[in-house]
This record gives sequence, C-alpha cells and structure tokens, in this order.
Amino acid sequence: MNRIWLWVLAPLAQAAQPVSSIVREEHYVVYGQTIEDIQRSISDRTPVRSPQGAFAGNTKTVYQTTYRLVDVSQTACALQNIAVKVESVITLPQLAPGNLSPAVADEWRRYYTALRAHEYLHVESARESARETQQWLASMRISGPCQVARPQVRVAIEAYILKLDERDRQLDVITDHGRSQGAQLDARVR
Repeated sequence: MNRIWLWVLAPLAQAAQPVSSIVREEHYVVYGQTIEDIQRSISDRTPVRSPQGAFAGNTKTVYQTTYRLVDVSQTACALQNIAVKVESVITLPQLAPGNLSPAVADEWRRYYTALRAHEYLHVESARESARETQQWLASMRISGPCQVARPQVRVAIEAYILKLDERDRQLDVITDHGRSQGAQLDARVR
C-alpha cells in the first residue's frame, strides 16, 4: 500500500499568484408600495430558499484551485503554479418602480444598502478563505510520487476549504443573517 503524507511547512520560495475574485450580482423583482407589501413580495418571490427558511439575499461562492504537481524526487512531490479563484454570485431583491411615500422609499434604500453590505461581507469572507487556501497550498510538502498523491491532494484541498467556510456560516449566526446590521425592513414605516 502506498502512503502519501501531506506536510504544511514554512512557505516555499515560489511566489503564489494573486487570488482571483469575481463578483456578480443577480436581482429578482419585488413589488409593493408599503413595507408590508414589499416584505410579502420578498417572501413570495425570493429564489433563496433552504431548510433554514427563505431569505431576501444570499451569496453563493465557488472556489477553483489550480496547480501543478511536480516530482522533485522519487519520494517527494511539490505543488507549483498555485492559483485560487473565487467566484461569488450575490442574489438581491430589486424593487419595481412605483409610487412610494418618501418614508417608504428611504426605508427601502436603507434596507437594501444594509442587505447588500451584509452580502459583501460574505464576499470578503470568501476572498479571505481563498487567500488562506493559497497560502496553505504554497506551504504544502507531499511525500510520495505525484501520481499517487493527486487524489489525496484534491481531498485535502476540499476539506480545507470546507473548514474555512465555517467562518462564513458564523457571520450569519453572529449577525442573524444581517438583521443586526440593519438588513431588516421596519414595518412601522408608512
């Protein structure tokens, strides 16, 4: 049985490429002239649904790592040309044009700004996870031939990214999905 060992050591002399980050926003249309109508429209029309409930906004992130495995001896392998790309898609509500009272229009702008800012905290969390992943990869040493190590390296990378994603989940726990940051419409506004 071949055994592969992954060691995380001091960063290698090879400089890693900068993390690549792409952010795209998608909107779904909501309707209403009162806060209650807008809230109901968000609840009815949001595409963001999970076992935890329906949410007005969401950030979905996909990580892509690229690298070359290069044999440095018969018993050692190294990662080269390491790059981590993170692509985030933010889903947000977009209020259809209509006759809103000045107070409702102001409340919508305040809420939308807070929700969008919260989702961009998820984007920054993903970027930080990508940077940490890239640094971790740059410091990885592998025992064994590259051909045998390849699947174990992939599994290790996926496990590492999942661990870092816990920070993103904690952001929602700490902020109550952005509500503590103002991402909640005030039903008292008329």
